[in-house]
Amino acid sequence: MSPSRPSGPSPSLISGVRVAEGDPAAQLAAMAGYDRRLYERAGEVIVLLREAGRTEPELATAYAEGRRRGDETRWQVFSGWPAGTLREGLDVPGAVDVYAALCTVDVYTTLTVERGWQPERVERWWGAALGRELLAPGR
Repeated sequence: MSPSRPSGPSPSLISGVRVAEGDPAAQLAAMAGYDRRLYERAGEVIVLLREAGRTEPELATAYAEGRRRGDETRWQVFSGWPAGTLREGLDVPGAVDVYAALCTVDVYTTLTVERGWQPERVERWWGAALGRELLAPGR
């Protein structure tokens, strides 16, 4: 049985990013909001898929494809920003890496389950942390 693989980013993510076009900080906040809602709704399924992928190659492929699509969306957004938007010394691949390290289902679970944060607090923290880590001062 082959897992279903929707192509491209979610329409709700694209819509949020487009609404914030021209405002990188708002785009980061929209992306963090999307991830928060995804993990709130399907975080346990994502973890199950990842863990089952250790022994089931098709599930490992499905998990990797989901991560790849997320990276591709972030690459498209970050590449569309004007020169000087990213923090000095940071390029698009590095920005995608930082985003991937911060906004994970594991970080979400640690903060909500282990630390008692509300999902909205995680979203706000992600948005602020992404802005600090990715954007040049004043952006």
